Amino acid sequence: METVLKVNNISKVYSKIAVVNNINMNIKKGDIYGFIGKNGAGKTTLIKMIVGLTNPTSGSLELFNSSDLNAGRRKIGTVIESPSFYPNLSAKDNMLIQCKLLGPCDLSIIDETLNLVGLGNIGKEKVKKFSLGMKQRLGIAMSLMGKPEFLVLDEPTNGLDPEGIVEVRNLLKKLNKEKGITILISSHILGELSKLATRYGIIDHGKMIEEFDQKELEERCKSSLVIVVNDVNKASEILRSQLNTQNYTILNSSTIELNDFINSPGTVNSLLSKNDIIVESISLKTADLEDYFMQVIGGAKNG
Repeated sequence: METVLKVNNISKVYSKIAVVNNINMNIKKGDIYGFIGKNGAGKTTLIKMIVGLTNPTSGSLELFNSSDLNAGRRKIGTVIESPSFYPNLSAKDNMLIQCKLLGPCDLSIIDETLNLVGLGNIGKEKVKKFSLGMKQRLGIAMSLMGKPEFLVLDEPTNGLDPEGIVEVRNLLKKLNKEKGITILISSHILGELSKLATRYGIIDHGKMIEEFDQKELEERCKSSLVIVVNDVNKASEILRSQLNTQNYTILNSSTIELNDFINSPGTVNSLLSKNDIIVESISLKTADLEDYFMQVIGGAKNG
């Protein structure tokens, strides 16, 4: 499979501080790559190096299996931070200006792209009256004017209400599936990102901690039963001998985490009770991308 982006040991140093520190990253054609990190972790700095807004202190990039970055960047569409518009003009007029800036272009692509992002029926309404979701979709539309193969988006759902977030998510899925556009998206809304991304990279303090795909995430975020009992040693023996499982962990002197029988908590509860074990509670524990992120970088999940 073609590699769209390969980042080789890139660093960016400001005032002797490595904001991005020796990072490697690989994005394949067709990926929706979720780039995850706390504020200040280095996400935006790396994205700016990818699209050519700043140069790395060391390391190198390849785009579309080539070190010719100028050619590669002509295939990239970008929305970094807040999109910029002429607020007193309509969406179509903003698109027309963008089209002219790109050089000779087919004007029919303007209406086609506005329809694609769901802004084809808004007429001459000025952009300053748009909702945040509409502005974000217009920003994405403008980034599509050059018919990019790779879309780079920095926090595209930041500040949006739930409806706007869903609109942007559905649009990106559509662009990926129907247009075959590979997407790099940074976001701190991890629950939303997990509904969209096919691959992930976690950055912390300027370093890439790890990369993994959706299947690997599902393996790492498996559900489990958390069982609080009066005798963990006896309970664990029952699990081994009568349920034939060793897929559990003793968390403390009263708690066992069982990774089997997720859909049969009643069976587990009944068996332990029949063996004179007092089950104080049995509950289903589910993990998500945010849980896993906090586990990897350390710290407690908020909210």
